[in-house]
Amino acid sequence: MIVSIDNSSDVGKIFTAVSRLKGVADVRLQEDTETHSIPGLSYTYEERMKDIRKAEEDYTMGRTVTTEELKKRIILW
Repeated sequence: MIVSIDNSSDVGKIFTAVSRLKGVADVRLQEDTETHSIPGLSYTYEERMKDIRKAEEDYTMGRTVTTEELKKRIILW
């Protein structure tokens, strides 16, 4: 059985629950090294998460512009 878990804080609970199932002899955690693609999109999950982290960092560091400023810049393009 393969179980994909997005929330790593749940791993221990799921590991314990599966270990207690009748007939289960061995339970192992496997590191996910496969690159996941998002159906219909040209980038992977990992690439998207990297972009989101960068955007959050930019916001935290104040590297943003207001909508009004962006509209002014677009007019100049």
